[in-house]
Amino acid sequence: MPSSDKTRKAAKGLLGLSLDQEGRVDEQKVRSILDSLREEPPPHHRSILEHYHEEVQRRILSYEGELQIVEGSADEAPQLLEQKIKDTDGPGSALHTTANPKLIAGIRLRIGDDVYENSIDQMLENLRKTIS
Repeated sequence: MPSSDKTRKAAKGLLGLSLDQEGRVDEQKVRSILDSLREEPPPHHRSILEHYHEEVQRRILSYEGELQIVEGSADEAPQLLEQKIKDTDGPGSALHTTANPKLIAGIRLRIGDDVYENSIDQMLENLRKTIS
């Protein structure tokens, strides 16, 4: 069984080879790496691939966000937030907007591991915690 540190180090090395000049994951480079690994799989390649997948997903989440809005909302907040993110993080950043039927009012924004929420549900949860 390979040491987890060695497989993680190999996965991070592969991630480094997968990035473009701006530090974003380049799909063509990922495909090329995966093709190379298929042709000549290294020892313990499954573990390396699992860690590589985690690293790629984590990197993509660092510059792609998800904005959840109320279903049927005609608010201009998504466009304003997307423009603000592009101005801050550069043109390679993306914000995917989805309607969340569970939201009564407000928004939920996830960028990387950070979640920003301003919804009725969250306000009620904070109130419940304060009262108990």
